[in-house]
Amino acid sequence: MSRPAERRPELDRAAMTDVLAELFSEQIPVYRKVLANIAAERGLPRTDPPWPNGTSPIDGPSLTDPDLRVAIVHSFQGAGDLGSFRTSLDPVCLRIHVQGYSSQFPDRHSARSNLLDEVSEAEGEAWARALLGKYWSDYAYELSWHRHVSDRVRARMWDKQRIYVLLLAPNGTPLLAPDTFAWSRVWHAIEHARKLDPDPSSNELLSCIERFGPYAVTAGIRDPNTEPDGGWRVEMTGESLEALTETARETLRHLRNQVRVRGVVDSAFRPVRIHVQDHSVVVYFHWAKNPNTFALLVPMPQSPGDFRGPPVDTPRRYASEALFRWQEDLRTGLLVWGTRTRIGKTIHVSTPRMDHERCEFGIGPVPMHEKSGVWLADAGLSIETPRASMDSGTLAAWIQAYVNNKYAKPFVGHAAARWLDQTTACIDVLEVVQGTESVVTGQLAHIITHTLANMGARLIGTPFDGESFAGLGYEQRPTIGGMQLDVTTMP
Repeated sequence: MSRPAERRPELDRAAMTDVLAELFSEQIPVYRKVLANIAAERGLPRTDPPWPNGTSPIDGPSLTDPDLRVAIVHSFQGAGDLGSFRTSLDPVCLRIHVQGYSSQFPDRHSARSNLLDEVSEAEGEAWARALLGKYWSDYAYELSWHRHVSDRVRARMWDKQRIYVLLLAPNGTPLLAPDTFAWSRVWHAIEHARKLDPDPSSNELLSCIERFGPYAVTAGIRDPNTEPDGGWRVEMTGESLEALTETARETLRHLRNQVRVRGVVDSAFRPVRIHVQDHSVVVYFHWAKNPNTFALLVPMPQSPGDFRGPPVDTPRRYASEALFRWQEDLRTGLLVWGTRTRIGKTIHVSTPRMDHERCEFGIGPVPMHEKSGVWLADAGLSIETPRASMDSGTLAAWIQAYVNNKYAKPFVGHAAARWLDQTTACIDVLEVVQGTESVVTGQLAHIITHTLANMGARLIGTPFDGESFAGLGYEQRPTIGGMQLDVTTMP
């Protein structure tokens, strides 16, 4: 990150990069493989880095200050919601933290939170470049603090380091940040980023940057549902702003600004309209690939006295708290377990009074691997049909039911569906262990129907018949038997 005046190093940045690359020649390839695996596995590495927890394999004396040691650590987040990318990319945002600490400590782990804001721009970049190598370094950026960051924030550990950002596609290809990239969401109190200079031999990239600047132009690939700034396009309807109290107007402004941020609730959440009515706001949105439109209501405070107190004591915090609550509820299945009321083409969802009795049975996805479902067969269930769908590449969903205890066993049932075409699915497995309560059959039918809807199914058919399906909106198929559901009419 950009710092004030610094010591003059005896070596220039390029020379320091070469020295560090030689010094850590054994550790760097291992570290790069860890970073590549993070990108390949969408930011969810299955194994820990091959070095002790809390330590770094790249940790040593500063090349410019005898009283300073430097270490590199990393962190990451999904980048898909931070800017406009081609839909096939699904990149990860890697953060390379170059951290300085006193040479009185033997290593970074011993220094704990005692970091020093002493790593120069040239040396910090050299450490980052040594790790990333020429190809990745060509596409890297250094984060810069907001100019008006408070002394309180500057005193904290997260400011006392230099942070470099690299966007990687799953195959390890580095990417320029899009011109809609939200740098402020990458780290605390960040205003923008500085593009590292590409290697002089990278002619194609240098030519691209000279022509278009340090960011990828997204005008041709931007999601049509977004504005030029990368935020969601949201229609405003209902009462005019002039009719609102100052508190309600400010709350609405913050709610709109926050709800437009991609991924602020969830990557599956896309707002389309905000409707102002009688001391409340209704937010209309789409979820994942579900063809339905959903709506959530937010009561609007009319005066400062309507806030319940810290930390929810301002319009901005009130809006933030509402979105945080939606995030938790939607990610835990509000659209499935919430109270749903269809009005026209919209399903209005609210939180029901919670039944605090523990559910006797749980439902979850069947893990996908070469032995998927073997444990279900051991319980006496037939897995031939879903396994055949797996082999043919048509499996849409496969879920399992189990006794809700700390072992999540025994397994008592399962359901599976396959794709007939891109928007039509068939639930051809619904089976429970003999003697299992009928409620499990209903739970399996309920969950797999909603799962398919969220995956984009518009029509769901099944050879099965019963109240469990009828309650979900399925109708009889007199000519061929069984039932089917038009997802856009389901309750």
